Amino acid sequence: MRLLFLPLWLFLSMSLFAQPKDGWALKNEKEGVKVYYKNSSNIQEIKLITSINSSMSGMVQLFSEVDLYPKWGYKIIEARLLHRVSATEMYYYSKIDFPWPMSDRDIIMHSKMTQDPVSKKIVAISVAMPDYLPVNKDVIRIRNANTNWTIFPGTNGWLYSEYYIYSDPGGSIPAWLINLAIDVGPRETIKSIRNILKDPKYQRVKLAYIKE
Repeated sequence: MRLLFLPLWLFLSMSLFAQPKDGWALKNEKEGVKVYYKNSSNIQEIKLITSINSSMSGMVQLFSEVDLYPKWGYKIIEARLLHRVSATEMYYYSKIDFPWPMSDRDIIMHSKMTQDPVSKKIVAISVAMPDYLPVNKDVIRIRNANTNWTIFPGTNGWLYSEYYIYSDPGGSIPAWLINLAIDVGPRETIKSIRNILKDPKYQRVKLAYIKE
């Protein structure tokens, strides 16, 4: 995919995302996705920065369709909406496939989205709510996780996004092993999102509560 590196993209990259003074360091850059990591605990925080060919409404619509998460979320084998508070807030459940002999994981997230009326920047924050439902004995419940999507409108059908993730899968997986491949899932998720957003359904959607 050929990405359009416009002045806004360069400005955002330098002034908002590249923050070595805050502990972030560039890990790698592949296929138009920059991966940064931070060592704030034994498990790294990471963020991925990229551009995506989509409207703001298309991206928000994709995030709202919880039952379709297995189509683009890396290793997600089950997802369902638990409670929709509003068009911009919800609780949802996901089950994640882990390779044998490790147990699969599940997670319950509270997700809330806001949009700045001036800059049109969208921030979607999801935080683990492990006690929202009883624990399933067949899987390990992820108890500590949060993700942030920060999305900026671009030009000519492009937007710019930062995807932040911190997740402790629990169990007996050593931290070094988690950190070794910590960016694989998020990178594959972004690739899948790019492909799905090519669907005319997302290209045409206009949401009344989103400013383009």
